[in-house]
Amino acid sequence: MKNVIKTTLLMLALVSFVSCKNETKNDKNTSNSETATMAELSFEDENVGKQFQHYIHLKTALVNSDMDEAKTGAKMLLENSDDATLKELLSKISASNDIEKQRALFSDVTEKMTDIVNESINSGEVFQQFCPMAFNNEGGYWLSTEEEIRNPYFGDRMLKCGKVTETIK
Repeated sequence: MKNVIKTTLLMLALVSFVSCKNETKNDKNTSNSETATMAELSFEDENVGKQFQHYIHLKTALVNSDMDEAKTGAKMLLENSDDATLKELLSKISASNDIEKQRALFSDVTEKMTDIVNESINSGEVFQQFCPMAFNNEGGYWLSTEEEIRNPYFGDRMLKCGKVTETIK
């Protein structure tokens, strides 16, 4: 009887460990689910759709704390943007070798992209999210195609810190 209980407890522990390990892998890989949800979005201006796709690329890179991929996402968004202020911000992100600087600039990029998305969205939903602890408790917003929080300002240090503040339709 003791062996059955020990075996059962060992199996439960193993299942729990594997489940948690798989959850961590899925937390890091936000691009697949975001990409699937992008297909449900449409914008009046086709270029805004491209811009938003590159914005999500940039956000995902910051969630994953990948400075080089953030540079790539910023360059792609820069190539599809007409807004001078947005271009300047994206140039700074693509030139920066400091992920915390990239994250601070991303907050300003989000402000511009929120206006662009609000003006052009035709169908689907974009979630405006907010982390109250970002930037020394001043807070920071970002946009997502999913309700689930994946914080670009802290990455894996505080991956799920934040809340949805608005749904843009």
